[in-house]
Amino acid sequence: MGIVAVKNLLEEGFDVASFTDFPFPVGTSTFCTAKEVESYLEAYVEHFGLRPHFCLSTSVRSVSREDDGRWRLDFENRPSEWFDKVIMATGPHIKPMMPVLEGAELFTGRFIHSKAFKRPEVFSGQRVVVVGLGNTGSDIAGALVGHASEISISHHHGAVIMPRLLDGVAATSRISYRFINLQGMLNRLFPKFAERLYNKTARQIMSDAFGKVDPAWGLDPALSVLVANPVISDTLIANLRSKAVLSIKGIRGFLGGRQIELTSGEVIEADAVICCTGYKNDFGLLEKAYDPSSMPSPSWLQAPGSKNRPYPRLYQNVFSMRAPDSLAFLGCVWFVTGAFCLADLASMCIAQVWSGKASLPPRSTMQQWVDKQEKRICTLAQSGAVIPTAVPPSEWLSWADKTAGTGVEENVGWGWKGWIFWWRERKLWKMVMDGPFTSAFWRLFPGRRRRWDGARAEILRLNKEVEESRAKAKLLAAEKAIKEKEA
Repeated sequence: MGIVAVKNLLEEGFDVASFTDFPFPVGTSTFCTAKEVESYLEAYVEHFGLRPHFCLSTSVRSVSREDDGRWRLDFENRPSEWFDKVIMATGPHIKPMMPVLEGAELFTGRFIHSKAFKRPEVFSGQRVVVVGLGNTGSDIAGALVGHASEISISHHHGAVIMPRLLDGVAATSRISYRFINLQGMLNRLFPKFAERLYNKTARQIMSDAFGKVDPAWGLDPALSVLVANPVISDTLIANLRSKAVLSIKGIRGFLGGRQIELTSGEVIEADAVICCTGYKNDFGLLEKAYDPSSMPSPSWLQAPGSKNRPYPRLYQNVFSMRAPDSLAFLGCVWFVTGAFCLADLASMCIAQVWSGKASLPPRSTMQQWVDKQEKRICTLAQSGAVIPTAVPPSEWLSWADKTAGTGVEENVGWGWKGWIFWWRERKLWKMVMDGPFTSAFWRLFPGRRRRWDGARAEILRLNKEVEESRAKAKLLAAEKAIKEKEA
């Protein structure tokens, strides 16, 4: 996240010490490996010449503001330095969240966070309990199959399970710019109806993909998709159905030795417990007065879904309310889309505001947005462990489009520019509106931020790739149906 901030600030003439215009290489797998992401980031740095602006192998101890308005950074093994502006790009996965369970000190097996899980063969022949029914929990449970002697997923609530691919392409490929805008309109006008519709659609996708769900698995009732993301897994249902993975109740506490008591009163034994319970932001490097989470409201603290996590009070989840002219944050905006794209858009906004090419509204307006956002998150947190940094997609993208100056809304909207684009470029217009929500179209149109000449070709390539994948999936489905009919 810090990498893309450096790049966008350099484009606006900032001297910084610290992805919409740099696609993954053709042929990269849909679900990238860690190695592919590493190679991509290395290539990004080299392509934009960012390496001279990095200071690696350096730990920051604290960030504080001086009386003259500059920011002082104290380091572990080098002298302090002063800067005019600071972007906190430490991201949302800083501190592992471990559940507080009674008697944990009595457990004689391994009790670890998923962050410490590296290789499934380490648990060969062991009875393993995976805590948490989410993406990480389902992935680790699947990885343990064939290694651990017994695998159980412990969870307190149900979940919606979705396959990785729908019609041969990533499930998120169904999310388009038009879909996000329609979703935003429904949320504003008919919020209850919209939520029921989303949940019903998610359940239908699950049913179509996996068939009937066994009540013994405890997947019902599932939390609303507005509160908890669907679990994306091709293997979890199959593993539950074959009993390669067992579904058990939540953990009440440890009884000593290898014994664990569940909330149902059942006592089981395990050799290892792996907590797939997520992470939380940490703004502890900042001087407390500028830590956006230092004064949590009673509404957040009392919400069952807050789970002792920090809640950052930031304008549009990007700009500090105390010092918006010199302190901003990346990694505090979330909704279902690519993390690189969100970080890129947010950093474009920061660069435009700090360069004076865009402006923030009056403080009172900013405060109204912050209060409204907190109320929304606290309401969702009454039902479950909502992501504290989740923002309304349509609303946030509209703000980012105007602030970053990407020109998307005015070129695909109902204004004269929108009609001209529709008339001259109908195929491309439809791809922008209804094609996969690719980050490239944020660099397609002229605007305040730098345009990318390759955006058009990238949008065409991605849409062609998606259509070819769908056609291939349809052909395979037809062949399968013929074989089943013949059998």
